[in-house]
Amino acid sequence: MKKADLILAGNAVFTGLVDTAGPGWVAVSGNRIMAAGSLEEGYEDLVGPDTKVRKYGDELIMPSFYDSHTHLVLAGMYKTFVNLGAAKSEDEAAKMVRDFAATIPDDEWIIGFNWYHVFWDDKTLPTKASLDRYIPDRPVFLVNAEAHGAWVNSKALEIAGVDSGTPDPMYGEIAKLDSGEPSGFLYESALGLVGVKALKFTVEQEMVFLRNYMKSAAKLGITATNDMQPYFGVNMGNYEAIRALEKNGELTVRIHSAPDLLSDLDEAVKWREEYNTEKHKVTLLKQFLDGVPTTYTALMVEEYSDKPGDTGTQLSDIDAIAKQVEEAHRLGFSVRLHACGDRAVRIGLDCFESAIKKYGKNEARHAIEHVECIQPNDVPRFRELGVIPSMQPEHIALTQEFDENPYLVRLGPERSKRTWMLKTMLDTAGVLSIGSDCPVVDNDPFLEIYRAVTRLHNDGKPEGGWNPEEKLTMAEILKSYTYGSAYGTHRENELGTLEAGKLADIVVLDRNLFETPAEQIRDTRVCLTVMDGDVIFENKSI
Repeated sequence: MKKADLILAGNAVFTGLVDTAGPGWVAVSGNRIMAAGSLEEGYEDLVGPDTKVRKYGDELIMPSFYDSHTHLVLAGMYKTFVNLGAAKSEDEAAKMVRDFAATIPDDEWIIGFNWYHVFWDDKTLPTKASLDRYIPDRPVFLVNAEAHGAWVNSKALEIAGVDSGTPDPMYGEIAKLDSGEPSGFLYESALGLVGVKALKFTVEQEMVFLRNYMKSAAKLGITATNDMQPYFGVNMGNYEAIRALEKNGELTVRIHSAPDLLSDLDEAVKWREEYNTEKHKVTLLKQFLDGVPTTYTALMVEEYSDKPGDTGTQLSDIDAIAKQVEEAHRLGFSVRLHACGDRAVRIGLDCFESAIKKYGKNEARHAIEHVECIQPNDVPRFRELGVIPSMQPEHIALTQEFDENPYLVRLGPERSKRTWMLKTMLDTAGVLSIGSDCPVVDNDPFLEIYRAVTRLHNDGKPEGGWNPEEKLTMAEILKSYTYGSAYGTHRENELGTLEAGKLADIVVLDRNLFETPAEQIRDTRVCLTVMDGDVIFENKSI
């Protein structure tokens, strides 16, 4: 009998095939799971002289996480460059950038993330003046926490050729000072005017970003992700960087690239053929239908409750997207459409329905990303059309305190009841993909899990959770974070559950989440991460 290379055994194994965790084991041979069973069945016959057996107590053994929505290069950059999330003022943030710049004297561009003026003491947008004061001679490009705006200095504007005479691009705005000069804040698509210069990297640089992301992902038990590449005119991600890491044996996350839906689809077909391994595939395409409710850029069926007459700002050429969705569907690509507002969700479903009517159902598994708000009569269309809701529970708690939740003000009491309908979407569609949207929020799965099962803000409110009927059970969120995401890329026969024949992507957590008090979920740590049969992370301090 063939012997296992690795056996993981313990009192709490969640295979994903049932809704509970119980005593059991998983045996790995090469990069595949060769068998799984209960402790009563035993695994002794699979133990050979070279088999490594790891025995656990109440730690949870389960399939590793599959993050269905990551901006991979940006996430790697987030782990590399300055994080401004702790800043409480414009000047404090600018000083943090200055201090970081001193650590990278040879880099041309100074890049940062996660500033958010809404959380500053003075809640006004920043300008180039503060950055110019501290960093006058090097270009600065700072992405805000929503990733829908950038704060830049005069040098960056100069390099990009943006001045008082530069017109606003379609679906974007160059904020202006009273003098008519650019203020240093770029909104939506205007971000790309400077981003096209700032976010241009060599293969070697992108390999560094990917390594930084993978190091973090391994510690969090993440071994697969969908990479949403389009970013306001910039297609983030060089496939040769991924290929180089794979050839070097360094690739420890399975990447499913989603390039720009509005790009040349003939080129996308070539990519799909050229990059098609167990660790990297190009089978997805992605585009934005709208923005986000907090900035009134999400497309709504009815006007915003706190801004009469405004139903959102169009950020893309919807007619072009609809036409391209049909062609992508014909070619068998699975399309991901960013849609936060209920009108955008409806438009996305209309696009998919039109494509299906024109070319018939095929193997494409389309998805709506975010689904922050939805009209009741659009809910059943997900199942009817076979469209997957891909959602990110941590976005539920955009603010630390529930009373400051902007959705309550933007959408009003009735629509806020239809916000982040996780349970409804899972029950209706029959499948749910879970992701983080990193680097918009951190890619820590335990934040997403906590938010999905409690629907609480960080102040513990509202009592019982916001729209508590939309909570997910622990089994539902874990299945969605593993099998659900794998289903979205046709990999449910390889990933997402612990059963014989599947790829050996497994994680061991330091506690049994099925028996963990909700308030302790976010404290969960990873003991061991196995990817492709290899241990890629082990926390020896636990």
